[in-house]
Amino acid sequence: MVRKFIISAFIFLFVLKGEAQQHWSLDQLLEKAVEHYPATKQKEYVRSLGKENVKILGFNEYPQVSVTGQATYQSEVTKFSFTGIVSPKPDNYNIGLDLRYPLTEFDVLKSKKEIEEARTELGIQQLDIDLQKVKERVTALYGNILLQKENKKILLVRKSELETQTKKVASAVANGAVLKSNQLVLESEILSTEQKVADIDATLTALTQELSLLTGITIAADNDFVLPAADILQAEINRPEIKLFQSQIGLLTMQDKLLKKENRAKLYLFGQGFYGRPGYNFLNQSFRPYGIAGVGINWNINNSVTQKNKEKTNAINRQIVEQQQTTFELNLQTALLQKQTEINKYQFIISKDQEIVGKRKEILKVASSQLENGAITSTEYITELNAENSAELNLLFHQIQRVIARVQYNSLAGY
Repeated sequence: MVRKFIISAFIFLFVLKGEAQQHWSLDQLLEKAVEHYPATKQKEYVRSLGKENVKILGFNEYPQVSVTGQATYQSEVTKFSFTGIVSPKPDNYNIGLDLRYPLTEFDVLKSKKEIEEARTELGIQQLDIDLQKVKERVTALYGNILLQKENKKILLVRKSELETQTKKVASAVANGAVLKSNQLVLESEILSTEQKVADIDATLTALTQELSLLTGITIAADNDFVLPAADILQAEINRPEIKLFQSQIGLLTMQDKLLKKENRAKLYLFGQGFYGRPGYNFLNQSFRPYGIAGVGINWNINNSVTQKNKEKTNAINRQIVEQQQTTFELNLQTALLQKQTEINKYQFIISKDQEIVGKRKEILKVASSQLENGAITSTEYITELNAENSAELNLLFHQIQRVIARVQYNSLAGY
């Protein structure tokens, strides 16, 4: 009964461990990283801020109303000696409303709204650049983890092979057929392999911890990481930096148009209504409502003087942005060309690695048989084992590096 319980408990723990094992693909982790990164949430704030700024500009489409008032005392006033005409009083009071409604500013306001929307888009594109850097970092971590895991697999196979050979040599030593030193060499190599595995485990822990920090999820070193497919290399460029440069140029063009519009004469309706005295008829000293309405025009001559300077400044800024874009595109094309060369290099190396691994396996098979028969020493066997392990490791590394290089190529292209 107790035995059945223990067996059931082990089965339960095994199943539980299997269910807890996580499998991560690069696409999953990139998606999690984008969701978790603060810049993603910041986008909503930038959009909300842009909408509020547009609303504020929209208030200028309505009549501008202000409340005015004053109470004054004059040291002297005009006096009349005519019968029936009352001289003005030295104390005067008025309170009222001042209303102004622009007739020619609607086109200017429209341009200002468009500029505000363009600035909002610039802010979002800058955040996209930050997200692109995070995606590149996640890709680099993922590739490093894949390489470390494959290295660990080969080392564990190496350890298993060494332990098997150690048992065989130990038996031969017991029978006096092989020297004890052969067994000690193998045991020493096992310890060295265990050290390397422990070092890889520490590296994997550090890499997965950083990956957990970037994605906001718990990722363990013993989780499975799926090798990306990356069968297609993207032909088009979709980098957020290029979109940012184009938006900056567009914004400068919009600012030039706004300068021309702001330099025009401004026509507006106005009205003023007051209650007080003396009003426009200073001979009437009673408190009463009074007002004025009309059409006004305003043209700031200084704008004409400064407009050309501002246009020159925009032209210089446009040239700077264009040169920045040209420099970025040149560096990007160079990086893509280097990555394409790297992919082609791995393709050639992998084909040679496969041939080398095949030959090394045959050599190791012969060396294993020779060690069992005492024809070679364990040191000579380890030399062949190292060569075979190195060949397998090179093949796996180059296969993973080719895939990662393809993923990085697409990442450089903006995908």
